[in-house]
Amino acid sequence: MVAGKYGDGEAESSGLVVFAWRFSPRPLIQLPSLRKPPQVGVMMNKQDWDNAEAASPQLLGITRRTHLTTILPGFLVYAMIAEVRAAVSDHGGRTERWIDRQNEIGTALMHGEIKPGQWAMAIESLAAEIDISELMATIARSKVSSAGDPTTNDPRKRFVQFLDDQGTPRKLSYGAALFDFEPQNVITPHGHKNMVSAHLVTRGQFRIRNFDRVRDEDGAMVVRPTLDYVAKAGDISTMCAERNNIHWFVPQGGPATTFDVVISNLDQTQQSYEIKAIDVVGGQKLSDDLIRAPMMSFEGASEKYTANI
Repeated sequence: MVAGKYGDGEAESSGLVVFAWRFSPRPLIQLPSLRKPPQVGVMMNKQDWDNAEAASPQLLGITRRTHLTTILPGFLVYAMIAEVRAAVSDHGGRTERWIDRQNEIGTALMHGEIKPGQWAMAIESLAAEIDISELMATIARSKVSSAGDPTTNDPRKRFVQFLDDQGTPRKLSYGAALFDFEPQNVITPHGHKNMVSAHLVTRGQFRIRNFDRVRDEDGAMVVRPTLDYVAKAGDISTMCAERNNIHWFVPQGGPATTFDVVISNLDQTQQSYEIKAIDVVGGQKLSDDLIRAPMMSFEGASEKYTANI
């Protein structure tokens, strides 16, 4: 989102911009479970197990984690690491492990171990593991603070900081927030740079429309529609540079809420993040389903893009 519109969304715990929504337009990707070892043709005997040495980067001839990503795709590597860590971790409950895994995936992204599109797929898969009621109970025990009154037709935003066992805000790789929509509130169509976000529906329903950002032109974005669906509680929507960079959220049939996760400043040589509103409805239709959508102010977008569009 943007400075002025969402720009106050810097995560207090990590300095990252944060929000998140959860919607699923298509079946979530299921990662292979590593909780049980695969069956093999020859089983090791007890003496072999007793003498076995745990694999290490040195034993494998790997001196840096980045070398591992040349052997397997970064997404698969990270998914395997995350599954193993979740399986062996016995502290906290299911929601705490989910928060930890969000943090691990975000850290991998920030370190360049996975790409934004891989982050999005991992987060979509992870969303299948969370119970919304348990997540909201954890949020109720967290530090939740208002971001102030919205200046346009935006939903109300509340920052969320998860706490450790001592009641201290945790330092995570991502920021988080709740967005509370009244029936008339709309997140208008807008594009992003240098950030990723995930949006989990925790209450009500939303009509969600997404567009790929094909290219930028003077004063406009050339976009292609990708998704248009109604998301209910438990569904997730993600955004990154590689796909679905533009999103548009309209509540359906009453109040609705999203839990948002955002990571910004992916390229530290660039501006921390950029969000710009566009006019997809008033845009020029091109060939191949493309639309040349002029950029506009968020104030103008809020006036035009009501809940009836």
